[in-house]
Amino acid sequence: MSTETPLVSIAMMAYNCEQYIAQAIEGVVMQETDFPYQLVIGEDFSTDTTRQICEKYAQEFPNKIKLLPSERNWGMLRNFFRILDNIDSKYVAWCDSDDFWTDPEKLQMQVSFLEAHSDYGLVYTDVNIVDGNGQLKDDPEQAAIRETFDQGNVFFKLLTGGNFVMTCSTVFRKDCVVYDKTNEDLNMFGYDFWFWLNISMRTKVHFINKRTISYRKHEAQATHAGFQKDRKRIYYMMYDTIMNFNKTYNKPLTEPEQILIFRKLLSLIYQKGGTFGMKLKAFSLLPKYYPGISSVVQLFGLKVRKLEQTTH
Repeated sequence: MSTETPLVSIAMMAYNCEQYIAQAIEGVVMQETDFPYQLVIGEDFSTDTTRQICEKYAQEFPNKIKLLPSERNWGMLRNFFRILDNIDSKYVAWCDSDDFWTDPEKLQMQVSFLEAHSDYGLVYTDVNIVDGNGQLKDDPEQAAIRETFDQGNVFFKLLTGGNFVMTCSTVFRKDCVVYDKTNEDLNMFGYDFWFWLNISMRTKVHFINKRTISYRKHEAQATHAGFQKDRKRIYYMMYDTIMNFNKTYNKPLTEPEQILIFRKLLSLIYQKGGTFGMKLKAFSLLPKYYPGISSVVQLFGLKVRKLEQTTH
């Protein structure tokens, strides 16, 4: 292993992905940069040959790959935080083990931008969608996401419209990810979306309009899809995001921004999920973000109209 500290580390979770992991690793080690980088693989006690494949590449590229084997299954998020705890670099890139990078200049482009723009904390790119065999496919969902790509101060857009940052295309400043690893709720957070919300509330986001990776959509992602739709997890993710926002964000809020935070607090109070203490904390913050009686009346009027539309 090289003694030179990498400027960027690539986090890769690996669990039962023997069919794809080699291509994912190859896409990383082919990167052409003028700085040192390291791939950190969190192998999560796979039951197939994933670990053996990772060991082979770690032996072949000892200066580029750090393998974190495991004698237990950590689960998706705990494994990712385990990887972060083993990263000392200034920047972190993310590559899931079933996706693969296709542009050898990907890292160089993104890190060069972050080095030159200290007010930005994250850079992401566009992606190609491929099937389980790695063949390009038309994807209406991705076409719709492309219409929402944005940059700059995007926190409130993410909070309003959902995630448009392509996970495996990202590079971000490690010090922008603030988390308490002793928090028992860590495994309840909504995977990548939680990261982008917490980074974008602290710093600006940059988009590079280039397709640098192949994002694989296949049947094995069903578990991940179910994870994203789990109401309890979404509740915990949103609660943590709003609490962090309350502690972190120090810019003046516009009226629409204030209304949005107020509305999210109301959702935390009346939606199922969470504990009584969490709902009490959300309730205590309502006065701070109270947007005025007219805005509240409009909010409840909108809610009533939506309820009427769903009953007809």
